[in-house]
Amino acid sequence: MRTVLDDEVDVSYSQIYVKSEEAPDFGGMDDTFGGQSNGLCGAAWPGTLWLVTGLNYSGVGFRVEVHDERPELDDSWEEIIEASYRPLGRVSLVEWGDGKSWDLGLADVDYRVRYSASGMDRASDVHTRDDDEPVIDRYLLQFWPCPPEPDQVVKQTGEVAANRRRTVRKLPPPSLPDPEQEARWKAELECWERERIHTEVIPEAVHWGGTLPSPALQQLRGDAREMAMAERGLAEVLATESPQRQRKIAGWVARRAYREIGLAELDWVAPALTAVEQGRPLPPPFHLAGLAWHWLQSDSRVPQSIATMVQEWIDQDSPMLKAVSTLFAAAQPDPFQAALAALHMGIEAFGAERRFLLDEVKEQLGVD
Repeated sequence: MRTVLDDEVDVSYSQIYVKSEEAPDFGGMDDTFGGQSNGLCGAAWPGTLWLVTGLNYSGVGFRVEVHDERPELDDSWEEIIEASYRPLGRVSLVEWGDGKSWDLGLADVDYRVRYSASGMDRASDVHTRDDDEPVIDRYLLQFWPCPPEPDQVVKQTGEVAANRRRTVRKLPPPSLPDPEQEARWKAELECWERERIHTEVIPEAVHWGGTLPSPALQQLRGDAREMAMAERGLAEVLATESPQRQRKIAGWVARRAYREIGLAELDWVAPALTAVEQGRPLPPPFHLAGLAWHWLQSDSRVPQSIATMVQEWIDQDSPMLKAVSTLFAAAQPDPFQAALAALHMGIEAFGAERRFLLDEVKEQLGVD
C-alpha cells in the first residue's frame, strides 16, 4: 500500500476532483455523475473523478491510498461507495478551482475506486470552518487494479449522501466525446495556433529584435515598453524583482529627477515623492495634474526655467516637462510599468549624454 496524501485539502462549492492531464473537457457535474447510482464520486466521464464533500468551503481531512489489491473494508466510515476509473495520462488530486494538486502516480490500467466519508451531515450544516477549528468531515480515497464494474453504494447512513444519490439517479448517461470529432477539433486548434504565431508572435518578436522577451515585458505599454526595448537586459532583471522593490526603484527615479531640477526639497513636493516610494496615492496638489502645474507656476521657489515653461506654454517635448512627469509615471498602479516608464521619462528629460539615471539604476540591479 502507498499513501499519496494524508492532510487537509481545501474544497470549494463542496467539491474536489481527480483529473487526468489528457482527459477531455466536461460540461459540469452532470457529465461525471450521469448514469451512475452513487452521488458522491462521479466517475462517468473519462479520466475524471468528481468528489463531493459535506463542507462547502475550507479544509477537509483527506487521505489517498494506492493498493496492489482490493483493501479490506473499514466499516467505521459512515458512507462508502465504489466506482471504476481509468487514468488518461498523469493523474492528480486537485483542489477545486485549480488550487494545490498532488500527483497520484497511477499506472495506465483500470482501477477500482473506494470513496469513504464521515461527518458529511455535520459539515454540511456548518457550511464552512475556520483554519484553527477542528476538522469536521474526513475522506478516504483508495485505488487498486480491477476490471471495470458498475458503481456501487456499499454503505449509506447520512442525509447528504442520500439526497445526492436521489439527485444523480435522475441524470442520463453523459454524451461522451466522439474520437473523430476530437481529432477534428485538435486539428483546428493546431491550425489556429499556427495562424496566431504567423500573425501575432512573429511580428511581435521582430519588434524585440528577433526573439520574444518574457511575458512580463510583452505586457508593457507606452513609455515602459519603449524603455524595455531599449534596455531589455535591465528590464528582464527588473521583472524578477518583487513589486515592493520595483515600486522603490520607480520612486527613486522620480526623486532623483526632482533633485536634479531643484524641486525635491519643496515642502509640498517632498510628501508626493515619499508617497510614490511607499506605493501610496499622490497627495495634493499632485492628485490632480492641472493643480500641480498651477502650483509650479505660482510658487516663487520653483526654478525660473520651470515656472516660465508653465506660464508661457507647456511644450509636450520639453525636457523640463518630462522631468516633472517622472513623478506621475512612477505613480502608475503597476510597479513594474511605473519603474520603466519613469526611467524612460527621466532619460528623455536629461538626454542620452547624461546617463546618470540609467547607470545608477543598473548599478542598483547589478546589471552591466
